[in-house]
Amino acid sequence: MRFSPRRPWMPFKAEQWFDGRGIDFRWQAWIRMAPLVSARVVDSYEGGQGSLTAQLLGLVPVARSRGPATDKGEAMRGMAELPWHPFAFCEAPQFRWESTAADKLRVTFVNGETQAAVEFEVDGEGQVRSGAALSRPRIVGKSVVETAWSGTFREYKAFDGVRVPTLAEVAWHLPEGAFTYWRARVTDFRVLT
Repeated sequence: MRFSPRRPWMPFKAEQWFDGRGIDFRWQAWIRMAPLVSARVVDSYEGGQGSLTAQLLGLVPVARSRGPATDKGEAMRGMAELPWHPFAFCEAPQFRWESTAADKLRVTFVNGETQAAVEFEVDGEGQVRSGAALSRPRIVGKSVVETAWSGTFREYKAFDGVRVPTLAEVAWHLPEGAFTYWRARVTDFRVLT
């Protein structure tokens, strides 16, 4: 993970929980910022509200984001990560699906307060290869900038009878070019009942 195109990559370990019937999620990570310095980051969309908090050493607050722009951004993240909880493709009542091309599906999420859309590219085996949006809220200092955004998924593997991607990366599409800011490998996946 990295915070800007000029910053180095920082290793992290994370756990994420999904609601199988919708887009609610909670991602908790420890990111190594420098030798002996780590940050605890919690990113979530729960009960219709998005939230992002970061604390150095798990104690000192360094970032916090809430409000309508965060709600929309986190809802979009929750939709883009549907390949990791495929049950929600058909279970979420707030979704509206449409085919935009032979290999593309657009999902629109509306819950009364937040509306967001993500377009997926799907291969011949029905696996999602990418998700994208022309406009997702991005926090820049104290401002919100609507920015094109995309993610890719690779190397699907079965865990607990569910096929999910094990490699993914996400990028903002800035005027100066694509800025990949997150890369991850899934090492474990469990279906909880």
